[in-house]
Amino acid sequence: MNKILLIDEEEALVEIYRDVFEKKGDKFLTTYNIKEALDLTRSEKPDAVLLDIVIPLSENVIAEQGYDYLRKVKSDPTTKETPIIVFSNLDTPQDRKKCRELGAAAFIFKRDCSPKEVLQTVAEIIKKSRGGKKIKAAIKAI
Repeated sequence: MNKILLIDEEEALVEIYRDVFEKKGDKFLTTYNIKEALDLTRSEKPDAVLLDIVIPLSENVIAEQGYDYLRKVKSDPTTKETPIIVFSNLDTPQDRKKCRELGAAAFIFKRDCSPKEVLQTVAEIIKKSRGGKKIKAAIKAI
């Protein structure tokens, strides 16, 4: 069982992915509050995070808080190894470049993907992440 955190405010999308991941047997966590997302990342240690970039600060104020979350997670020694998959409708070369530079493991353009493709990407990223952890543990043991 994997633990997946989705950071997104779109209720219909959250429910679709809750259903998809829970049917697969994964534990599914969700929030659109960045502070809560950081707390969940520290306490729950998700196997992967799906992160929207554009998240409201309040009802009438939209902001690119996903970048702040990504920056904070990757700069914290206790969370920096958490694989983050940007899952956004922002899709310019500059957006993708910024996400890579901030440490995102992958980028999924929301409008061009199916739940099956999201599941596949998450599974690949988790597998890659676990492989890296095994190598680090083996090196430590030497």
